[in-house]
Amino acid sequence: MHGDNLILKTDSYKLTHGAMYPDNTKGVYSYLEARAGARDPYTVFFGLQPILFELAELRVTEDNFNEARMIADIHLGPGIFNEKGWRKVIDVYDGALPLKIKAVPEGTPVPVGNVMMTVENTDPDLYWLTNALESKLLHVWAPTTIATTSREVKSMYMRLLKSAGHTDEEIAGAIDFMLHDFGYRGVSSDQSAASGGAAHLTSFKGTDTLLALTFAHEFYNASYETLAFSVPATEHSIMTSEGKLGEYPLVDHLLNDYPTGILSLVGDSYNIFEFTKMIGTTFHNRIMERDGKVVVRPDSGDALTQIPELLNTLWGAFGGTTTKNGFRVLDPHVGVLWGDGLDGPDEIERIILAVMSAGFSPINLVFGMGGGLLQKINRDTERFAFKCSAQKRNGVWIPIQKDPLDKTKASKPGRLKLVLNEDGEYMTREQDGNDGDDVMVTVFENGRVEQVWAFDEVRERAAL
Repeated sequence: MHGDNLILKTDSYKLTHGAMYPDNTKGVYSYLEARAGARDPYTVFFGLQPILFELAELRVTEDNFNEARMIADIHLGPGIFNEKGWRKVIDVYDGALPLKIKAVPEGTPVPVGNVMMTVENTDPDLYWLTNALESKLLHVWAPTTIATTSREVKSMYMRLLKSAGHTDEEIAGAIDFMLHDFGYRGVSSDQSAASGGAAHLTSFKGTDTLLALTFAHEFYNASYETLAFSVPATEHSIMTSEGKLGEYPLVDHLLNDYPTGILSLVGDSYNIFEFTKMIGTTFHNRIMERDGKVVVRPDSGDALTQIPELLNTLWGAFGGTTTKNGFRVLDPHVGVLWGDGLDGPDEIERIILAVMSAGFSPINLVFGMGGGLLQKINRDTERFAFKCSAQKRNGVWIPIQKDPLDKTKASKPGRLKLVLNEDGEYMTREQDGNDGDDVMVTVFENGRVEQVWAFDEVRERAAL
């Protein structure tokens, strides 16, 4: 796998574009946005920084040049490869990319239909380089979409906790762990797990994707002490290790070995309802004497009917309190976690509303989302697009745009900036206008990363 060749980090057809622009083209300026019609009304911009570090670290070498030319000659045809252009990148810039990239500070929630990143060449002979990097830079869509998903779940959860009658203090004490990342096994690569898992952590602190921790630490200087946490938890290989009759002594053994803290027990290896009754009868006193919480985790069945029944069983055994709005809150020694087959925020909301219809507060319930969080998305989920909006010829920047019959795919013309209007709303404007300073900052220029965001800063911007 030739992962160190920058020339090949693009789509095949982009290798042909150097000769296609009009004569006297000296500049190409493009931008990134999530177009109107996206799943959400905004996106949380996240994940560009690691891409920029890679672009800064790699250099186009003589070996890269020869390899790319050989592949292009076979793949596209002899003589098509842009030898002159890439030769200048190597000879004049020592293989670094003469590009300027501006972007909104990471963690910023930007309403869809607005510019979030711009790219332009800094060498007039290398105008084609701007869009040659489109394919690589557009990989920011995935962590941005995941960060947006997690923030949407958090916003929805906070709204429903408030409607259930919880105080701001109660919500603040629970909300960071109401959605747990179970996504490592549900993605296609370690890189997807790491970047997507870190994106989830912009809004939550619960994860079982360990690579997210090392990713956030390496690329965003995140502190392991405050970044994310998990708990001891069983899986079916443990709960079934001594057969159905061994489930009782196994729980007994686990309660002995974990006398404090949170202990999560998957309970549907055989019968989730019998398991939950056992938790509330046979082990009632042991659980009440623990300094911590035992979490029952069903892993199959219909969540809309099953979870309310399990909550009723636990309420009957352990009791609890009620909020000012009359919703029941289980004794803090027990809780429920649902982590099976969740596809997105809407499904989580339906489950919470079913729980509330049964008279229980959503604070009793934690969710774990795997592939639905990190994998069941694509670039069209938030309708990401990278489009050229201006080209420079004869010393003048010329606004250009696509304006097809499908107006949802129309692009913006001109050199752009993102400003905050008088109402504190983000708006896209012409760069030369006097209607506000650009929120975007230069993050990359001529092979160097110019701005590095810390993970705490990203979290602060994404906070609700």
